Amino acid sequence: MTDTPNKTTSTMMSIGEHIEDLRKRILLSIIPPLPLAVIFFLLADPIVRWFLVPLYDVLQQHGLPTQVQVLSPPEFLIAEMKIALGAAILVAGPWILYQLWRFVSPGLYQHEKRFVYFLIPLSTILGSLGLALMYYIMLPVILNFMVTLAGNVELNQATIEMGQSVSSAVIPVFETHPTTAAVGDSWVKMPEGVLQIAVASSQEGMIETLTVPLNKGSLIAQQFQLSSYLSFAIMLMFAIAVAFQLPMVMLLLGWLGIVTPGWLRAHRKYALLVLAILSAVITPQDAISMLMMLIPMYLLYELGIALIVFVPAAKIAGERDDE
Repeated sequence: MTDTPNKTTSTMMSIGEHIEDLRKRILLSIIPPLPLAVIFFLLADPIVRWFLVPLYDVLQQHGLPTQVQVLSPPEFLIAEMKIALGAAILVAGPWILYQLWRFVSPGLYQHEKRFVYFLIPLSTILGSLGLALMYYIMLPVILNFMVTLAGNVELNQATIEMGQSVSSAVIPVFETHPTTAAVGDSWVKMPEGVLQIAVASSQEGMIETLTVPLNKGSLIAQQFQLSSYLSFAIMLMFAIAVAFQLPMVMLLLGWLGIVTPGWLRAHRKYALLVLAILSAVITPQDAISMLMMLIPMYLLYELGIALIVFVPAAKIAGERDDE
């Protein structure tokens, strides 16, 4: 171990020792996700329901069946495995970053470590804000737009006024499941918007229900496939989490002297154009979704300018010089 004038403590290692240390860090990084993936696979059902909440809320608002399709026997299993693996990597992310830090930190100067200590929390906060914005605001609006757009393609229907029943077999509408029923009974369950038919059960004295989705006269049936919806939601979350790193990228460029606050302010209109194109790429290419993405992206651009002004590189590097 040798002390250098510019580094606090630096370990002089041979190439073979670096390779061995890298192998050790990689092994330590991949060990936690494996048991975590098993745990999350056992908890996959609540995670799937969490992803489906925004979709079900939108379908319920439009009076559509709150169901998704599974088109092949292994589709649900594969979807749960993907979710379990993704959740395991996400939860193990801090541990993986810590192992990466343990590998590279011996070769960094003390002031360089201070930059990392500032940037990692900033990146985490920005990514969390992006995910929250996507799940609670953007995803419901995007889904509502998609469902409304498809639902506008309607069949030609006659307008019928409410009056005396013309059918002797009126199907009742319930908001809760009936406690007793006979084989052959049917009813409409709301707000799910499904027709349920009672059939004989293999268990004596009990009946089962067959569920049939109902549509509101649209030429396009609003049926969402589970795997497609999960892929869409996860990719949108990933894209927004990455896009929300814009202030951190701007701050790094400012620290390197590539951009200045004055230059960024003078080129706002060009930045707005680039951000609009980026928003159109990230979102499903409709005007509402693009605008919802463009507004926070522009605010992040202004945040990046403010960070360059109030958090210059000299301020970060000069902290705790007595260490």
